[in-house]
Order: sequence, then structure tokens, then C-alpha cells
Amino acid sequence: MPSLFDDERFLPLESRTQKRLARSQFQLQHAEAEINGLRYHLRQAQLQVEETRRIAEQSQALVAAMETSKFWKLRGLWFKVKGKLKGVLRLQSEKKSQKLIGNAGLLEKAPLISEALIKLESGKIKSAAYQDSVPESRVNQALISHTKTADIIVCVHNSLEDVKCCLDSVVRYTRMPYSLILVDDGSGEETKEYLKHFAEYQGATLIRNEAAKGYTFAANQGLHKSSSNYAILLNSDTIVTPYWLDRIIACGESDSQIGIVGPLSNSATWQSIPELFNDRGDDWAENPLPQGISVEEMSEVVAEYSGILYPRITFLNGFCLAIKREVIEQVGYFDEVAFGAGYGEENDYCLRTRKAGWQLAIADDAYVYHHGSRSYNHERRKKLCDKANLALAEKHGVEIISEGVEVCRFDPVLQGIRSRCQVMLERRKYIEEGKKLWEGKRVFFILPIAGVGGGGNIVLHEAEAMIKMGVDVRIVNLAPFKEGFEKGYPENKVPVIYVEKETNIPWLFPSCDAILGTFYASVFWLNSITPDVNIPIRGYYIQDFEPYFFTHEMNGFIDAWLSYTLYPDLVRICKTEWDREMVQQQVGVDSFVGGATVNIDTYRPRCQKLINTSKQPVRILAMIRPTSPRRAPKLTMEILREIDRRYGDRVEILIFGCHSKELDIFELPQDFSFQNLEVLNRSQVAWIMNQIDIFVDYSVFQAQGLTAMEAMCSGCAIIVPQRGGTVEFVKHEENGLIVDSSSPEACLEALERLIIDENLRAKIQRQAIKDVCEFYPEKGAFYTLKSLFYADKIRGHEND
Repeated sequence: MPSLFDDERFLPLESRTQKRLARSQFQLQHAEAEINGLRYHLRQAQLQVEETRRIAEQSQALVAAMETSKFWKLRGLWFKVKGKLKGVLRLQSEKKSQKLIGNAGLLEKAPLISEALIKLESGKIKSAAYQDSVPESRVNQALISHTKTADIIVCVHNSLEDVKCCLDSVVRYTRMPYSLILVDDGSGEETKEYLKHFAEYQGATLIRNEAAKGYTFAANQGLHKSSSNYAILLNSDTIVTPYWLDRIIACGESDSQIGIVGPLSNSATWQSIPELFNDRGDDWAENPLPQGISVEEMSEVVAEYSGILYPRITFLNGFCLAIKREVIEQVGYFDEVAFGAGYGEENDYCLRTRKAGWQLAIADDAYVYHHGSRSYNHERRKKLCDKANLALAEKHGVEIISEGVEVCRFDPVLQGIRSRCQVMLERRKYIEEGKKLWEGKRVFFILPIAGVGGGGNIVLHEAEAMIKMGVDVRIVNLAPFKEGFEKGYPENKVPVIYVEKETNIPWLFPSCDAILGTFYASVFWLNSITPDVNIPIRGYYIQDFEPYFFTHEMNGFIDAWLSYTLYPDLVRICKTEWDREMVQQQVGVDSFVGGATVNIDTYRPRCQKLINTSKQPVRILAMIRPTSPRRAPKLTMEILREIDRRYGDRVEILIFGCHSKELDIFELPQDFSFQNLEVLNRSQVAWIMNQIDIFVDYSVFQAQGLTAMEAMCSGCAIIVPQRGGTVEFVKHEENGLIVDSSSPEACLEALERLIIDENLRAKIQRQAIKDVCEFYPEKGAFYTLKSLFYADKIRGHEND
């Protein structure tokens, strides 16, 4: 019986010729792919005999080792034993390999090996079902008012206007309990009188030096006077912001090992956001506030987009230092001998504190504005800095200072914070503009999924962004999928409507302004049952070119093809330019582009990989989807197996995305050392991304490549296929590697480059963290809404 594809009656009249041409092109591409696949398998078959002999020899050696080990202390060999054993024992059922196995002496050893595996499996190391042990990333918690006492120490030397702004902000934005200690270090008469009256009126403690002694002496005077749980050294040229002290103390109390805390700022060396250095790269950035943004508004945005990660750091800037009482009692005070003139004293104190076993942390949800070096001119500041650096190197040594600077500059968590701060104001603007245009609109996404998937992730994080814009967004899912969906997305914030079957969806039309299908079948569900129903804006949220999922003989092919032209009023919104081009070239209709997006809040660097990482194995992660041939599961496992064969303990291989039984059912290679984390939810994926160095995707094509974007967000070096939309966010050899995934040799070579070349890997990881933040969800949500509600106007403008 001929398929629907061969029956021209089922195709639109205006494009029959075009469909026939497209069909021929598709068949040609499919044939070429099959030929390439046969060539590849031929090459693999030529190596099979040699590979089988090698496996048998290695397995025999492992058996001998186990026989001589009295206490089975072979857990480190577990993955290799099990993987290689499975490969060898599988050959027992193949007649052509029985002689080889017999010669290797493995048949009579099988019972012994099985017993060993049972003993080893009862231990801590297992090859599968790791999802229960993968923790989820921490979710931000509500801010609580601090209860620890604090002494805020402000050392003053003239600059009265700055002092007034500083003290006014402290009084306005600091919640009790706290006390003020003012140290007037030889200021002029006007500043002296102001401080005297301020102290009397506010009940502050005032210490007066008739002649200036320098910041180090003044700070020590304040520290000696302090007796609270925290002593806060605050420069007089700062402006504090709402809840600043609560946030700083919350950071300090989050871990008993934290001894000193500092906030983010515009001008605070390594704590500066969004830039560290000026445009010339020869000095620290001052990061002036954007026009129309107040200090208070800036702090609000910083707190809103903070991951509350409390990153550890090796040096904290002295403009705002919160020191625990226990640190002062153990470490003492600033070094007045070596750093009496000021500058360098806080770096020395940080080094001494770390040597005493304490950690330094940044309260990344706190922001304190810093004018910077108002008390000294540029020339004097430079001389003081140079002198302090020499004293610091002489006291502690150059090596520990250099290592500390390396951490401050390149730590992935700090890089992730800075990169997100670069786009946080743009995100806020998209939200504000979206509220003006679409607040109160109601949009439904038909998302019939029973578990975690890239398509669901994208819909949900953009739906959350729309909610911030005041749009009433609902997910429409099928009731039979409820349990799996809620298990896969336990942290989902978007309301879900469950319907018993797809025929119930048209009854929702009067309840919404726009409704979007998210895969080809759901577009067919947008058809009105009765003519009197008011049909909302109907959209197709296109995340892939779905006819490529099928051969033309398969039932879904024709439906996927027709879904793009099913209704004359259908608004097509593609995620990438590649999607749009595929629909245009193959089907002959145009679409809008919403843009690739990724949840940069959930996926971000969270683990700090400081120094000495070169001694650790390079950790490689891949997502394996056996039921999706376009994701190249067999090729990926074969490449990983070859990497394991070549590099052994120098690498650690992890996979996720499928259950272990699927690997068996689809006969994917397993005769090598790897861990299967199985199926993970969003938070678990965010956590595991922070534990790896390289993420590989050898798909035949990737319309967007969301998982690769998530890996970039987390600070991983990635490999992606050249065919698809990945080239829209990956720059080859800058923030990732792009490969011809039809070539196994190219795939293997790219992964080997990242394993061997540590400098290339680190460079790509750093650039990826920065570049991927440009693809935040608010942007895609905005352009999706714009396409939906202004489609006719945009099309009319384009025609003009």
C-alpha cells in the first residue's frame, strides 16, 4: 500500500512540485547518510578481530589479579572488569568467537569472575543508577535579618562629601543590631566638626587623631575598640545599600570556616562587576553606574540575579571587610610595621587569615558602591601600591601571591558571576518592556511530555521569563503524563493544566489570547471543534525540523511536514536561524526567529576548581539517547570507548539520559570504563555539569543544542556538530569545538585535543562562560511574544 507521502492529494495544491523536489532531496540525503554509515561500519569490522584478542588478553590478566587478591582490593579496576567482561562474555554466544575465548582460558574462569563481580557490586561503586546520589543545585533562600552583633568601623581622612554620603547610607540602610565606630585620622576642621556632631546625634563612638597616622593605624584603632561578633571595616568613600549587612552576615554564618566576607562592587579589584579591567587593560575598571540607574537599584538587580554562591576567594578588597571576632582573636590586627603607610595591609591580613585555616568569601548578593581612592591622588596611590607589593612579596613569597591572583582572575564561579552581571540590566529591561506591551495577556503552551527533555526545558525557562513580564502563562499537558512530568520537574514554577486527551484542548480557546503547539502533532490539536468558537492566536513554537526525525516511509513524516502549513493564520516561531532556513528551504514558508536561549540562572559555575587540577583525571560527559538515532548514541559510545582505551586513568567518562537497560536493548558498546548517571532532572544536570571538564555532542544535527549551552554555562569545554543551530552560539576554537559529526575520525581528534591540550581546554571554558550569558531566557521570551502579538504588523512592515 502506498504511503501518504506518495499520495499528492494530501499535499497543498500550491506546492506539490516543491514537495516532490524536497522529497527527492531528502531521499538523496538519507541514502548518502546510509552509505557513510556502511563505510564506517566496514572500517570498524576490519578492526574487530584485533580488538577481540586485546579484550580477551586484558580480561585474562584481570582474572589472574583477582585470583591472587585475598581481600578483593580491586575496586579501582571495577569498571574495567565489568565492561571488558561483558564484551568478552557476549562473544561466547557467537560461534565464530568460541575458539578465541577458549584459548584465552576465560570459559572456565566465568564462575570465579561472576562471584567477584557480585562482591564488588555490593560495595560503594556501581556502574549505573547514579541518579539517587546526584544532588540538586541549591535554591536561593529568603533573606533573614541578621542577629549577630556588628561594629561598623569607618576611618575618615577629609573628603567630607563622600563621608556624608557614606554615613547617611549606613544610617538609612543598615538594620540593627549594629554599632558605629568612627576613626577621624587627622581630618581638617570642617570634617572634624561634622564627625563630632554626627557621633553625638547617632550615638557613635568617635576616635580622633590630631595628626594623620595612616589607614593601617586608624583601622587597628577601630578594631581594638570593637567587641562585636563582626567587625566591619568600611571605607568612607562607599555607599551601602538596602540589606547589605544582612547579606554579608548571612554569608559569614553559612559556613563556620568563613572568616572574612566582602561584597560585590563597582570598583573593588577582584570583586568588581561587571568588568575587572578598563578598556585599555592597564588598570582596574571603575564600572560607573549606567545612566538612570541608582546605587540602590543596582543593588536590587544584583540581589535578584545572584546565585547566592558565596564563592571563596584568596584576596578580598579592603574597602568593605567583615571580619569575624574569632579571626581577630586568632590572627590579630593589621601589620603596622610593614604596611603602616596603607595599601597592602588587607592583602597581608587575607594571607595570614588563610594560613590560619580560615576561608575568605564574597557575599555575591550584596553590593556596596565604592568611589575609590578619593583620599589619595593617582600618583601617590601608585607609589603606595608598588611599595606595598614589594613588602607583601618579601613577607609571604611570590609563589603564594601569584597562585592567589590566578584564582581571583580565573576562578569559574567568579567568572560566572561577572558574566551574569554584564547582562542583568539588559534582562531587567526586557522584563520592563514586556510588561508595558503584554502584561495581562494569557498564553498557553501545549507541552505533552512525560519527563525531562531539552524541549521542555526551553519552554519552561522562557515561560518563567514571560511570567516576570506579567503574562499569564500556562502549560497544557496530558493527564496520563502528570506523574512523570512532575517527577522530572519538581521545581517547576509555571502553572500546568492537565487534560484527559488532546480533543479537550480546543475547549481552552476562549480562556487564552494565544496558544502554541510545541511539536508537530500538537499543531493538529489547535483545530476548532465548532465554528462558533473564538479561535485565539495560533502559534507553532518550532524547536527542530521534525520531518528529519523520520524516513519518508514512516507515519510521522507527512504529519511533521504538513504541520508547518496546517492553518493560514499559523504563527511560526523558530528557535534558531537554522530552524527557519530548514522550514523555508524544505517547506517553502517563512517563520520568525525567537533565538536560542538557556537558563543561565540554573546552569552556572558553582564548584570552584582552584589549583592542581592537572593531576586529576579529565572528566568527560555525554548524553546518550538510544531511541534517537539522530543523537548518534552508538558513535558516541564508540568514541568514548576508544578514549578509554587510549587514556585509561587519565580520563573519567560519564553518561546520562537513558537507563542502563536501554544500553543493553540497543546493543550499545559497554565494554569500557564509564558511569551511567541515568535520567536526571534539571537541577541534577546543573550539578553534574559542574563536576566535569568536557561535554561532547556528536549528533547528526542539532537544531539548537540546549545541553551544550547548559554545559557552557557551567564552565565546560564543549564539542558540537557543525550541522544545525549550534554554530549560532559556538565559535570554533574560541568557546567550543565544532566538528563534522559524520566523521568518526574528526570526532575522536577533537576530543583528544581537549584532553591533551590543557591551555586550549581552559581558554574555551573561560570564554564559554562569558559568551553563553548573552542567550538569557528573557530575550527569547520577548521575541516570542512579539512574534505572536505583532505578527501581522511585522509581516506588513517587511512587505513595505
